[in-house]
Amino acid sequence: MPAPNPTTAPALLTPAAARTLPPPAHRKPRLLARLAHAYRHTLFNPFWLDARHLRRSIAGLAPEAHGLLLDVGVGERPYGALFAPHVRRYVGLEYPAACENLSPGISGEHLGHLRGAVDVWGDAHGLPFRPGSFDTVLCLELLEHVPDPDRCVAQIARVLRPGGRLLATVPFIAPLHAMPYDFSRLTAPGIRALLARHGLELVSLAPRGNTASATGALLAQYLLRCAGRGAEARDGSVALSRWRAPFVLPLIGLVQLLFLGLERCTRDAAACLGYTVIARRPG
Repeated sequence: MPAPNPTTAPALLTPAAARTLPPPAHRKPRLLARLAHAYRHTLFNPFWLDARHLRRSIAGLAPEAHGLLLDVGVGERPYGALFAPHVRRYVGLEYPAACENLSPGISGEHLGHLRGAVDVWGDAHGLPFRPGSFDTVLCLELLEHVPDPDRCVAQIARVLRPGGRLLATVPFIAPLHAMPYDFSRLTAPGIRALLARHGLELVSLAPRGNTASATGALLAQYLLRCAGRGAEARDGSVALSRWRAPFVLPLIGLVQLLFLGLERCTRDAAACLGYTVIARRPG
């Protein structure tokens, strides 16, 4: 059953959204967590090139947000600070089964590490909000993770107010991830058709990175999976072997630095990392 946080406006919610979560837990990050966070922002992280483009794309979307915002698939709310200055309120929705898949057992702990990030538990195929509730809907790297993107976009169109905006990112060249919840990839024409089927007007559609970016990102991830592979998680991701890391990480860093330079020498985006989308509900 979806569970709204007490900060969520009750008038927006359908009667099905009734149970509240306990207050957020406050824990100081440990040293290992801080080191892991620092590592994720270096070019030795095999996902650095992809994450760099994604964050820049999302930062570019932030000024387009306004009013009351719904983030469908909020996760740990990694981009909340980018949008907070532009909106009146930020409401985050997450699907409990997806969290359980990524972190087994957390549902038994009331999904404690996500308290304070998630306001409402629910399903993107049936958003628990009244029609026309939101001025902005965020849909960041989500559409590939829903079995029926049409139902998801139809629900987004329903909860948007006339004139409201959908701000979305979707991957294109990306390995399977978050298994078994990785269902599809969308092309640019596919995105246009999906939006049009549900009455949303396309404002802009831009590739994220280009062929060089996609090649460099895939090569870095290939090196992780084939040369630096450690244990495999249930979602299909692999950990870096501590014994192979000293040999593989410098190579990963060099590859990503090389292709970061090459992407500036080409405009070919036939195989890009993904797409950044702005659409609006007419009215």
